[in-house]
Formats: sequence, C-alpha cells, structure tokens
Amino acid sequence: MRQRLHRAWPALAMLATVAIAVALPLLRNTIFYFWDDTAAAAVPQWRRIAETVLNGYFPAFQVDMWRGGNFAAEMATGIWNPVVLLLSVGTYWIDNMALAITVAKLAFLLISSGGMYLLAREYGARRGLAAVVGAALPLSGYSFFMDSTSWLNGLMVTAFLPFVWFTALRASRRGGSLLWVILAGYLCCSLGNPYGFLGTGLVLFALIVEALVARRYRLALGLTGSGIAVLLLTAMVFLPFLLTSTVGFRADAALYNDGFLAPDLADLLMLSTPAAQPWITGFGLPNLTFPAMYLAWFVLPTLPWLRWSVLRTQWRTLLAVFVFGGLMLLLVLGPSQVWLFRWPLRLITMLWLPVLLCWVILASAGFARERARLRAALSAAIVLLGGYLAWADLPDNLLHLLPGLLLITGLLMLLLWRDIGQRSGILVLLFGILAVHSVQLVFHPANQSVANYRFPTSQAMLEERFQKYTGVTVQIADLGELSDADRAPERGYQDLLFGSMYGVAGVDSPNAYSGIGFTPLDAELCMSYQGSVCPEAWDALWRVPPGATVPLADLLRAETIVVHNDLVDIREIVPPDGWHRDRTAEASGLVTVLRRTEPLPLPDGRLSETSGGVTVTTDESSGSAESLRYSRRDASSPGELTFARLGWPGYTATVNGAEVPVTRGPAGLLRVELPTGVEQGRLEVSWQMPGWPAALTAAGGGLLLVVALGTAQAIHRRTQKPQDP
Repeated sequence: MRQRLHRAWPALAMLATVAIAVALPLLRNTIFYFWDDTAAAAVPQWRRIAETVLNGYFPAFQVDMWRGGNFAAEMATGIWNPVVLLLSVGTYWIDNMALAITVAKLAFLLISSGGMYLLAREYGARRGLAAVVGAALPLSGYSFFMDSTSWLNGLMVTAFLPFVWFTALRASRRGGSLLWVILAGYLCCSLGNPYGFLGTGLVLFALIVEALVARRYRLALGLTGSGIAVLLLTAMVFLPFLLTSTVGFRADAALYNDGFLAPDLADLLMLSTPAAQPWITGFGLPNLTFPAMYLAWFVLPTLPWLRWSVLRTQWRTLLAVFVFGGLMLLLVLGPSQVWLFRWPLRLITMLWLPVLLCWVILASAGFARERARLRAALSAAIVLLGGYLAWADLPDNLLHLLPGLLLITGLLMLLLWRDIGQRSGILVLLFGILAVHSVQLVFHPANQSVANYRFPTSQAMLEERFQKYTGVTVQIADLGELSDADRAPERGYQDLLFGSMYGVAGVDSPNAYSGIGFTPLDAELCMSYQGSVCPEAWDALWRVPPGATVPLADLLRAETIVVHNDLVDIREIVPPDGWHRDRTAEASGLVTVLRRTEPLPLPDGRLSETSGGVTVTTDESSGSAESLRYSRRDASSPGELTFARLGWPGYTATVNGAEVPVTRGPAGLLRVELPTGVEQGRLEVSWQMPGWPAALTAAGGGLLLVVALGTAQAIHRRTQKPQDP
C-alpha cells in the first residue's frame, strides 16, 4: 500500500492542484465559468441537448428551433461525443446553470491534466515532473482565462488531444492497440471543433514521420489507417456543416490577415511572465486583458539549468515532438484566417504540448550545477526580459508585473535550493503554479476581453419569469444598447434575453446565438451572431418581403414582440392592426411588449402563408415534421405554402406520397410548391440531416477499417510470440 501511495502521490497532488485552482476564482466571481459564449451559447445548447436526450430523441435529428437550433449543422455542439452527452445530461438536474457548467469544465480541466501526465510519462518523464506539466497545461493563461471561461469547445480539445498523442505514441513505441488511438481520435474530433481535427491530424502526421524515419513502416501504416478510420467515423460531424454552410455566414470563409488574435515571436517570450497582457488585437481592444501567453512560471527561467545534450542524444525518439511543434508554431504565427481556421491564438494550447514535453524530458535528467553563477545570471536575464517585454506592451501595467516577477524569482531560488529531482522540488513547482495562479486572479478576476452577459443563473427562475411571453417571440434589442447597470438579473433580464437564453426559458424565439447563422433571416432583421438586431428590424417586421403577401411578423407567426425602448422607442406609436400593447408584461420599464389581439389560425402547426387559392383544413407540427391537409378549387395554377420554419438544407416534402419541390421563401423561410392538378391532398414535410446517407456509409467503412486494423494487429502479435519448444 505504501508503495502504491508513493507512486500515486504526484498524480493525486496534480489533480488536487488543478481542483484548487479551479475553485479559487469562484471566491470573488461566482460566474467566472459562466461567461461570454459559454453563457450565451454553450449552456443553452447543453440544456437543450440534455432535454432532447432525456425525451428519447437524438439532437442531430431535430431541427424544430430557429437559428442556433440546427445542432447537426452547428457542428461544434459536441452532440456526437459521448462525454459531452454524459456531462450535459448529468449536470442538467443542477438548476444553477453557472454551477452546472463549472462542474463540467472542472471535469475537462482534470481530463486535460491527466492526459498531459500520461503523455509525459510515456516519453519517460519522472512521475513528479509529469504531474507538474500535467497541472501547468490546463492552468496556462489562454486555456484557463479564455477557453475555461468562454470557449468551451477549445477547452474540450485541450482535454482530449493529449490522449490522442498518448495512445498513438504507445501504439508506435510499445505495440499499444490502435483501437485506443481511434477511440481517442474520435473523442477529440467528434467535438465538432475544427481545431480538434487539425490537432489530431498533426499529431498522427508527426508520429507517422517519426515512424518512417525509424523505418517502422508497419506502424506508420497502422497510424495512417487509424487516422482514416477517425475521419470516416466522424464524417457525420462535419458533413452537415459543409452541406449547410451555403445559408450561413461561414460560406465566405477565406484567407486573410487582419492581425486579430495573431501573436508574434516576441509574445512567445512572455510565456513565463504571469501578468503580461500582450499587445494582441482582441475584441475591441488593442491588447488582451488577461495573461494570454502565459504557460508556466518555471519553463523559461529554468532553461539555463537544463541538460540540453538530452535533446541531441534522444532526437530520434523526439522527432514527432519537433515536427508537431514546428508545424504548430508556424500556424500560431500565421494569418488571422485560413478557411475555417481563424484567430491563430486559439492554437496556443496545442503549441504548449511540445513545449512542455521538451521541458519535462530535459528536466527529468536533473539540473546541471556547474558554472552556477552564469546560469543564475541567465535565469535573471530571462525573467527581466519577459518583464520588460510585458512592460513595453503595456507600460501602465508595471504595478501588476512586479508582484509576479518577484514571486517567480523567489520560487526559482527555492527550486534551485531544493533540487528539481526531489519531492520537495516537485512541491515547490506545484505550489508555485498555485501561487502564481492566485496572483493572476487578484488582478484578473474575470476575462474582460469578452462579453459578460450577467444572465440569471437559475433555469427555473427564467422559466417562471418569461412564461409571460407566448408563441413565437421576436425581440427588437441590441446587447450593446443595454447599459451595464441594466445588464443585471433584476433589471434588463426581467424582460430581455440575448444569446440562446430564450430557449432555456422555454420561449420560442428566432433571436438566438448561432455559430453559423442563417443569412436570409439575418439579413431581414440585421441580426448579429448573438441575437441582437439593428433598429431597422422594427420596420422590417411590418414590411411585406418580396415574394410574400403578408408582413414578416405574420410569416414568422409572431405572437409576442419585445422592443427595447433604448433601441426603438415605440411607446407613443399606435400598435399595428391586430396588435395591442401589454403593459402587464413590462416588468423593468425598459421594454414595450406587443401581443396579437386575436389568436393565430391552425395553432398546432407552423403554416404562415398560402397562395394560389389553397385552403388548409388541418395542420400539425411535431419536431422537424409537419403534416397538413389542403384543398383547392382551381388546381390548374401553381400553389405555395410558407412555414414559420427556417429553410435549412435537408427538408423534403410529399403530397399524397409524391415528392414536391421545397424552396426557401422570404427571409429564408421554408416554402413548399404544390403540384398542379391536385385539388385535395395531404402534405408531409420532413427533415433529415444533410449528408446522412453518406455519413452512414462512411461510418460503416470506418467500422470495417477498425475491425481490419484490430484483426491485423492481433494476428501480428500472435505471430511475434515465442513458440513453445
């Protein structure tokens, strides 16, 4: 037992360090992890995904919501990832959404830590030092202050990518099963984040290059087959996005450089400077307000003490580290956008993987103690250089820089005294990670580079508060016009919501967050990615779009319209015909609420307009499907039906069993053309995920390849066993 504890204590200390670090920001900011896109998109998506699964459906096959609700096409929702599904369902019962997502993010941070630990151990690092880099990766500046607070998809990639490398390395070095490589690759790529595909592909490419150089051709072939299997198995993740991109703003993905979130080499020299706020263009600011380039306090200052000859003697076994690191460095220093890959700073946590691996491999050989004065002088120069570069970027930041510089100087002296190879040295490194992290949180209790929505955290409260909005609810509001004082749970959020929070509140609204958008509707309402609209959206609601006979409000089957008075003041305007003002629904005094005077016809369906003398007698809507009966006195001319549904690719329709054309009408709404000569008919509308047959075929091919690889590897192992005499 004592021996087991001796072997396990570094990993346990690592996990404890990460857990404590995750809890620290909550002392001052309880919504630290309920921030920006996490609050506006990830949490609502996760709640909706959990609801769908608990109701016995799979989210990829449902498209009954407005923009932001096409989970298959949004791609980065993680619906194909079993860990995401498990965590979304497992945390759904926590009413406090900030707490629920914090639990999920803690899980991913611990997974990231464990993966880095195993990867370092596989490269021969000492347990204690592997635990140090395992704690450093998830607590690095960009991973913790950006991905952990806002961009959950990036955090999840950082969690699974080390496992891709670890399993692939075991397969190429020690004959580990390729099935584990495929599983890890699937978990990373099924997140839907394109950076997961990129990272997985580069890891496998780097290890294949290493295997080819070492003339391990069979292993290189096995890794290649594993990569192909992952690609085939995850076809259902990216095919719907590609086949739907024509109606979204991602269709114009291109190659350009505007410097947005694009670091340079000087920024990388601040990776051990705790308070550096690099001069990298962000969201409306010339510099980032958090230590985005920080990796770990010990990496650069200890470089003069490392035994660099290790890299020379072990270069063949480290070739994949160099290849991956070199390629990732080029990408991090690359242009702002290359096709789907934009904002190269997002790749920084992937670059930290080879940096930490090189450091831990060198550190495992122990510190070199000869010429100590020169080494100490070089360490001091490195610390000062990092401080100078950080000060040069932001001279007003001096008072924030000094505590961190003094702290890492003291920690370095303590580490050199205790020695990196001893348990006490490991504790100094882990304690230093926590100490620096605490200092960073003093000055950066939140990520001020991105939006803080400050939504209410209770789903039950939202459902109760917004049950006053019935039917399709269109919001005419802009988050930028909501003052900071009004952006609070008990002020503006009594009547307004942004992002996809209306979905959490149980309100059916086209105003929602979307990573891909829906250009035809967005253009009509000049809607931004998080559901805000411009003042002209008010006029657009009452205007009859080209090709329609009724206003947009009727095409959307809107029953409630919420107008932020600071964006468009309609309090003195007479409501349009068929509408009245509902003062009882105006709780904050910030909005004007309009409701329909009379209920809409056919309340069980989503039909919003007919043409060509069509009379609809029944209409029923169920999820992605619609079923109605119609009749026509004169069926010799064309007829059309328009539905209050976004015309996503994948819709089909039949009349009396015969397929009829499906198009997009005004604002991109779903429109069905009725056949001539049919006076009475039953129209059935259904939706299928675009590319589903091809995705199934690819997945089948991927499974066959998995079986083939597993069988081939099993046969090879059996033939390699020594025969009995």
